[in-house]
Amino acid sequence: MQDLEAGPWSIKLAWRVGSFRPCDWSSAVIISRPGSAPANPLALQLSSRTYVGTKAFALKGSLLDAASVQKLAESTSLDELVNRLRSTPYADFLSGLSPPFNARRIELALRERLAVVHHSATQGAGRYRILQLYYLKNIAWDLKLALKARALGRTYEETVEYLDMKAEELVGRRDLLVKVLSAKDVNEAVTMLSGTEFSSDAEKALASYMSKGEIRFFDVFIDHAILAAISKEFSLNPRLYEAKAANVNGVGELVALDIDAYNILSVLRSKLWGLAEAEVQELIITPARRVQLQALTSMVGADSVSEAVKLIEPSYSFQLRGAQTDEELIDLVEDAFDRQMKETSSLAFVWQGLSPGTILALIKLLEFEVSNLAAIAIGVEAGIDPKRILSKLRM
Repeated sequence: MQDLEAGPWSIKLAWRVGSFRPCDWSSAVIISRPGSAPANPLALQLSSRTYVGTKAFALKGSLLDAASVQKLAESTSLDELVNRLRSTPYADFLSGLSPPFNARRIELALRERLAVVHHSATQGAGRYRILQLYYLKNIAWDLKLALKARALGRTYEETVEYLDMKAEELVGRRDLLVKVLSAKDVNEAVTMLSGTEFSSDAEKALASYMSKGEIRFFDVFIDHAILAAISKEFSLNPRLYEAKAANVNGVGELVALDIDAYNILSVLRSKLWGLAEAEVQELIITPARRVQLQALTSMVGADSVSEAVKLIEPSYSFQLRGAQTDEELIDLVEDAFDRQMKETSSLAFVWQGLSPGTILALIKLLEFEVSNLAAIAIGVEAGIDPKRILSKLRM
């Protein structure tokens, strides 16, 4: 039976790190609303490039090093883990927690810091609209869970404890999520999204779920809404986001990895879940990046998942060994993209200087860190050996 906890705090996904109303984006994300944080005065005094670049390098110094992560993984209890986390930049966000602790509540506190840091970066982003679009991933994280909860018949009370909603509060969109959670069923929940940037994809997700019974279609289609908008923004403004020098990792490389990973994984999973070829084709985000549309179309028509995976080899030389099932093979592809993204994000700081590429890379690295820490919390709660926990992290 499918479970609501097939979400970011589950052991399975925690071990695999790195997993919209027509609207005026500036009003949806940049401009402060009642109850949201005011714009940063410093951001108004500096150019967008200088502000986001300076902020990225300042925040990179707050990322936890390998020794600190290892010490956290060696915690013998959640009480000890929380006490150790209180000596890190997450301290303020853990202050509201009280014993008895559990991994889920710890993860929500960690994700709250992720949302706050990302939101603060958007306050001085100015013309770099792509940073605001990436912020929607924080909102989508909650929305996907809310839609799956309604599909599974979970009540508001049963679901809200799995959500923090800080990301929505920061941009004045908490009420929308509450309406989705309060809907009488999943059909009404999707209707509540009418007029939002998620609406069309949510309707397709619902149709696919009703047809195939696979609840993860909500993840696939909601991610499509965000990444399609990100791809469009980058395609319309390539010079704005171009790297500081040739052959270095800027916004373009990060976006390309995100789009390639989405296109490949959505095609593979949709084939596995029995979606019709024409419907799988509609999920492909264009323009395609390193894996071209022709290759993706061939993947859609491939006889099997394993045959489809072979078609990405000219673009990505991933080592994909040990899979016993199609699900495991797809997980290996996802893990490989995660490693590539982690490496690319880390290298962005070497050459980019003060640029939007560095702040986007910082956000990516912080997402990895939060996922690692959430996985540690799950491992400690389950009494898993520290060495095994560490072996599963993206360091």
